[in-house]
Amino acid sequence: MKTQGRFLNLIIDICAAVAAFLICALVFLIVADIISRNFRLFPMPWSLDVAEYSLFFITFLGSPWVLREEGHIAVDILVARLNHANQVKVARIAHIIAALACLVLFVTSIGVWWRSFGNGTMIHETFVFPEWWMLIMAPPIFFILTIMFVRLVADPPSTNEKQSIGL
Repeated sequence: MKTQGRFLNLIIDICAAVAAFLICALVFLIVADIISRNFRLFPMPWSLDVAEYSLFFITFLGSPWVLREEGHIAVDILVARLNHANQVKVARIAHIIAALACLVLFVTSIGVWWRSFGNGTMIHETFVFPEWWMLIMAPPIFFILTIMFVRLVADPPSTNEKQSIGL
């Protein structure tokens, strides 16, 4: 495997590990909140906010791993009826569209993050913190996804008739 591919896979693995840790922490948080409420031990009014923020980060951090592992949902009723050569062509077109969409989201998310950072916008809920803290995750993840889709266009995975082509 190329050095660039190993580095990208390392980043994807780290993101997935952080997402997995957040999922485990979220489970413990929810259980603790339920026990705390039912036994009237101590209030945890912040648990809902932490759960919301965790789900946000889990979604972003897990998406490159899901793409790499082809774990995304694919509705390929029409594509499955095509011959293999046409399936590959349709997959390439889909990956080009996805790469362009991720590139647009990357550029847009940088602008949104920069405006939030420059304006000093704050989130006022149970916790008060700068909004850009929540937005900082989007640009690098969209950039990683863009790279992954471009690589799928340039060098599609080797498939046979029975395997999925990543649509």
